[in-house]
Amino acid sequence: MSTSAFRNRVAALGAIAVFALGACSSNASVSGASTTVTSIDPTITAAPAPAGWTVFDPATSSAPLAYPCCASNWYGVVSPALPAAGAALADGVYAIEFTWPTDFSQPVIASVTRFDQCNVLPAGSCEDNGGGPYADDELGVDATVTYELPLVFDDQLQVVLGGFGGWDQTSFAIGNGVDMASLVTALDADYQIAILAPYLAGATQDEIAATLTATPANGFGAPAEPGAGALVYTHDGAPPLLFQGLVGFDDTPQDTRGGDIIGRISLVVSGGRLTINTYAGFYS
Repeated sequence: MSTSAFRNRVAALGAIAVFALGACSSNASVSGASTTVTSIDPTITAAPAPAGWTVFDPATSSAPLAYPCCASNWYGVVSPALPAAGAALADGVYAIEFTWPTDFSQPVIASVTRFDQCNVLPAGSCEDNGGGPYADDELGVDATVTYELPLVFDDQLQVVLGGFGGWDQTSFAIGNGVDMASLVTALDADYQIAILAPYLAGATQDEIAATLTATPANGFGAPAEPGAGALVYTHDGAPPLLFQGLVGFDDTPQDTRGGDIIGRISLVVSGGRLTINTYAGFYS
C-alpha cells in the first residue's frame, strides 16, 4: 500500500521548528510537461554516519520532517536549481520520493524535486489560500523537473526518523542507511506475520489491534497514549512507528507492506552528506 493510502486516513499534526510537522500532504498538483534529469551515482565525501539510532532534536533541522498540516503548504527556504544530467546536487533542501525497496543491497532511484515559493509557482501548485498572496516562505513542490538520484542505504547515508512516543514527547532519532534498511526489512516481515496474515484470514483490524495490545508480539504493541492510534511498532532502538490504521483502503490489501507507513519527506544535501528525513508519527 502506498504512503498516501495511510496518509488519507488521518488529518494533521502541529508545527515544530521552521517547517510544519504534520499530516495531510497537499493534494495540489500541476499538469503539463515535465523533464527528468538522470544523475550520476553521487560521491559522498563525508565520513560514515554514526551507526545506531540516537535522539535527534527537530529544532536543529531547517528541512521538512513531516507532511504539512491541515491542508496548508510547506514553509522554509527555496531549493537550489536542479543540476544538469551527470552533475551533483548543490547543498540545500529538496523534496524527495521513492519506494522502499525489498532488496537494500541495490541502489534505489529517488525522484528529487524542488521546493519553491507558492507566489512564483503555477496556479494549483499550492493549497488554495482564498486568492490572496502567499507568504514569502510558503512553499510548494515544483514537479516540472525531476532529478533521478541513486540512494545507497549504507553507512554514509544519514536518516532522520520521526515516530510517536507520547503527546508531550518529540520522538525523533537519527541513524544511517544500514539502520533504516534493517528497520524496514524487519517491519515488512513482522507486519506480514502479526497483521496482514490474520487480516487476510478474516480477523478485523480492531480484533488484531486488541490482540496485540493485550499480548504484544513481533514488535507490535499499544501506543504510549490512549487514542493515538491502533498500534506502534518498535525495533532496535528506532522511534515507535505509529499505525493509526492497520491496512488502509486499498483494493489489494495483500500487497500492503509494513514499511509503507514510513513517509519519505525531504532530502538535505550538505558538504557531501545526504540526509533523508522520514516520518511515521501522529497524524491528527
